[in-house]
Amino acid sequence: MADTSWRNLELWDRVKWARQRRFESAAAAAETLGMKEGTYRCYERGPDSAKFIRLDYAHARRFAREFKVRWEWLLDGAGEPWLTPQKEEAEPREAVNKLQIWREYRGMTRGELAKKAGTSAQVIADLETGSAELSTKWLATLAPALNTSQGFLLDLDPNENDPDLFNALKSIPKERRDQALQILKTFKPYTRLR
Repeated sequence: MADTSWRNLELWDRVKWARQRRFESAAAAAETLGMKEGTYRCYERGPDSAKFIRLDYAHARRFAREFKVRWEWLLDGAGEPWLTPQKEEAEPREAVNKLQIWREYRGMTRGELAKKAGTSAQVIADLETGSAELSTKWLATLAPALNTSQGFLLDLDPNENDPDLFNALKSIPKERRDQALQILKTFKPYTRLR
């Protein structure tokens, strides 16, 4: 069933709803928007709050661009939030790379990885979802930040295949790899006779 949680939201709730679909935190949104986190949070508070800031046209356009929604919906609740029509039952997309898996495996937030890599949390989000290409330049920057190799970021799930095992194999000198392979083959599962 299609997501309809965006219907009948108040202005401040529309801002929060749109932000949550694009950023994991208000801090990450504020960083991308180039404003202080406390200032941004005032847009997500209702008028009952002493620190509520009513969204104006200029900010609606700016927020909508970063949140990937229509500014008319964000400001006035007019129409649907989507920039493009949503399919009724979109099939889940397969991950285009393993960046998010590696970030979570290392216990890092997008913001923490962004800080280590010298970029923004939004760029990390775009790289994880495939909105931006995980180029050779990004691989060279992110692999050391995640303490892994560039190739692993593309196609190795550390939750399914222990990266330490691959690193250990890689460290074996080429002339000794046949010997190591023969030793590893002795670890095949066996059934014990009773």
